[in-house]
Amino acid sequence: MERLVFDVAALVAIVFAGLMVIGRDPVKSVLALVVSFFALAAGYVLLLAPFIAALQVIVYAGAILVLFLFVLMLLNVGRERPDGMRRPIQMVLGSLAVLLFAGLLLGMFRATSGKIPFLARPLSEGELADPAALARLLFSEYLLHFEAVSVLLLAALIGAFVLARREDA
Repeated sequence: MERLVFDVAALVAIVFAGLMVIGRDPVKSVLALVVSFFALAAGYVLLLAPFIAALQVIVYAGAILVLFLFVLMLLNVGRERPDGMRRPIQMVLGSLAVLLFAGLLLGMFRATSGKIPFLARPLSEGELADPAALARLLFSEYLLHFEAVSVLLLAALIGAFVLARREDA
């Protein structure tokens, strides 16, 4: 039963994250991201990580998305109008990148029989529930993973700046 709920939460998170990316209305995209964050929090609870789930809801779904909505309302960003395919090279390269990533992910799962190969060891319930123990693990055994996520967030931030830049008309 837990596996079914986890799979449904993961599917909801993936679907709403996709809707957030392809949505043309910024407010609806932010609301789709809220649903995705709550589904991730449900997954964290099922993985016996209530502290991470609470952080997900309080920090991301609460503070950051409220800030996003505030900026959207302040800037009065309208709905994006489709203007045809002006950047076909980006469309082709983006599609190739998605296919390459999907192929690599599928190959990794096939080679490891569905096990996650990058975890050093399974975390105990006490390590996931105690913030101090979790911090010690993040900054010792999982430092490379932690820094990889920070680089990914930095790349997303740079991408957001590039996308938000207004082009001179």
